Amino acid sequence: MSGAALVVSLVLFGAAGAQEAGGRVSIRWHSGFDEAQRKARQTKKPLLVDFWAEWCSWCHRLDQTTYIDPTVVRISEAFVAVKVDTEGSSREKAVADRYRVVSLPTVLFLTPQGRLIRRVDGFQGPGQFPRTLLETQELAQKVMGWEQALDKDKNDVDALVGLGVHLHDLEFFAEAKELLQRARGRDQGRELDERKRVRMMLGIIQHYDRRFEDAESLLREGLDLGPSRDYDPKILYVMGKNYSKWGKLDDARAALETCIRISGGGPLASKAREMIFWLEREEKQRHKRERERP
Repeated sequence: MSGAALVVSLVLFGAAGAQEAGGRVSIRWHSGFDEAQRKARQTKKPLLVDFWAEWCSWCHRLDQTTYIDPTVVRISEAFVAVKVDTEGSSREKAVADRYRVVSLPTVLFLTPQGRLIRRVDGFQGPGQFPRTLLETQELAQKVMGWEQALDKDKNDVDALVGLGVHLHDLEFFAEAKELLQRARGRDQGRELDERKRVRMMLGIIQHYDRRFEDAESLLREGLDLGPSRDYDPKILYVMGKNYSKWGKLDDARAALETCIRISGGGPLASKAREMIFWLEREEKQRHKRERERP
């Protein structure tokens, strides 16, 4: 949504909502997460999930300000809203655990199938939250569109990549890995940079899982697809990080030096130089410890 369109939407929603302000309207909250998800599936609307606890003063402030703002209330009709008490029933605690809610307040936006669309950590007032809602509506259409495409064809590569990259960026790595692996096996003939990005992201996931050899294999596969000015420096930087964590410091330095050489400068080259500095420092400290060993 363009900036101008967003401003117009806010004005229109605000004007309509202001007529209801005297009645102290509030977001329409559903009675439980499962009931809200059923409603979301029926209406094909995304979920707005407010995680709270009795002791959370900022959660109560959301109720007292943001959630009774007429503009927020009006825009929220595009969502199915539900509150989840993180210290409530076992079901509510399980939902909080599933989505890794560790601080309050946290607001999550989910697809009707339960996939994360967007996460908001901390308080947002009535001046900011309407924009968040409108931006999330637009993002929700993309994410839900990928889900619908996969419902029709479970091997739709565009949807596999789109949804996999989205979940990777939100650090929901287990599901992202499954989707990207499926895309990797079906992306022959597709754009080179897209294929490289899929393998790089899978390499990052394996790196975080400390499966360093698998990460190396995926990253090398990405490099071997052919030269790419945009993605080869990124892959080499990730490879340097992987070798560093793996304890292969010489290989890490070689990958990072190649990253610097082909990147043409810029922020990535600076990050690679910084990592080489810390690798050399670590190596010096290791040699010093070995010399001082009795």
